[in-house]
Amino acid sequence: MASSTTVNVFFSLRVPSDLVQALVDLQKEHRNLVDPQTREHLHITLGFLRQADAGRLADAAAVISSTAWPTPTIRLTGEVRHGSWALQKNPDYRYRDDLVQKGEQVRLGVESTSELSEAQAGITQRLDIAEDGYWPHVTLGLARCDFPRSDAEAMHLPTLSAPSPGLDMQQEITATDFRILINRPLG
Repeated sequence: MASSTTVNVFFSLRVPSDLVQALVDLQKEHRNLVDPQTREHLHITLGFLRQADAGRLADAAAVISSTAWPTPTIRLTGEVRHGSWALQKNPDYRYRDDLVQKGEQVRLGVESTSELSEAQAGITQRLDIAEDGYWPHVTLGLARCDFPRSDAEAMHLPTLSAPSPGLDMQQEITATDFRILINRPLG
């Protein structure tokens, strides 16, 4: 009898180590507002594969392993957004553009270079993944409390840029915990 177990996986670019350290420093500076994403989990998501069975996981692993991927340069744009896919499931949750609400992700925009777009399109198209309104970003962490969006926009964001060291296929354990299934070095 075949197993009907499925998992949620996502594909992501690793953030360069100097930028990771700058983001960790930013998290420390704003620890009163943001519960930080752990250093190991800072990434740029390229696409989600939801409820993947063993066959889909094998297909995804083959795509990641057999493709010559471009090496995107990772650079923040200065744009900050917030929101929560998890909170959207709560019927009492109401998104407010002017307010970062407790539990929402604080997301920092990443420049959409041609190499990043090529990697994102290569994964989503080859695996038939729909990603409406894709916006490349790094999640700084979850809001500890409600605070004005202007406070998030006033953060002094790192200006470093460097090539991504790798492309990962990760299993989503929880909204903030992941397990790397495949790491494909870039460059």
